[in-house]
Amino acid sequence: MSPAATETERWCVVTGGRGFAARHLVEMLVRYEMFCVRIADLAPAIMLDPQEENGVLDEGLRSGRVQYISADLRDKSQVVKAFQGAEVVFHMAAPDSSINNHQLQYSVNVQGTQNVIDACVDVGVKRLIYTSSPSVVFDGVHGILNGTESMAYPIKHNDSYSATKAEGEELIMKANGRNGLLTCCIRPSSIFGPGDRLLVPSLVAAARAGKSKVGLFSLFTVLLLYVLSAFLFTFFTFPLLSSLDTFVTLTKVAALY
Repeated sequence: MSPAATETERWCVVTGGRGFAARHLVEMLVRYEMFCVRIADLAPAIMLDPQEENGVLDEGLRSGRVQYISADLRDKSQVVKAFQGAEVVFHMAAPDSSINNHQLQYSVNVQGTQNVIDACVDVGVKRLIYTSSPSVVFDGVHGILNGTESMAYPIKHNDSYSATKAEGEELIMKANGRNGLLTCCIRPSSIFGPGDRLLVPSLVAAARAGKSKVGLFSLFTVLLLYVLSAFLFTFFTFPLLSSLDTFVTLTKVAALY
């Protein structure tokens, strides 16, 4: 059955909604009744983790305030179906950054992002918030300390993930204003928080190496930034917020030794 929204319900879509940060965003949106939430991800059906059973997500699915739809961003028709009736899209889906497969990264981060934009325009989504990465301005050679949004993209990126995320980011920025669509890009640094299975092991390895400093970002803070972006767009039209790319990290760089 195609997803639908009633006149009184306010729906958002979270692409890649079963990822680490995305599933916490879904829970926050549902717990505080900010939106009804449609989770769009690749799996044919949603499988709850044991800690999610009888929790906010489980209750939301049973009440109808949360929907799950299987969607491949590379198929525009599936994306259009997922976005029907939504006013906000949090575009958080992306392949694992460690997979240096250019064809895969390009098909999702560039072609898939174009499908997301076109679907938003086609169905009248009002706000599109894109998860980018600080690596879009990293060349793999020169370290970045106190980087700002004014930094240009490098001539050559370090890997396919970074290169294609930069291309996707440019598409998002250029789409601002199409059919009333407001867009922004968020570049969260390494996110830590409950349920993380990737960052902590890499931090331990870096600490043992005794030579790494990294920008970290707490999960709770990044979720607040996503929510604020959605609601600022709801009540105000900020020329400085729409079509914006923003770095987010802690104010101090963490030394891992």
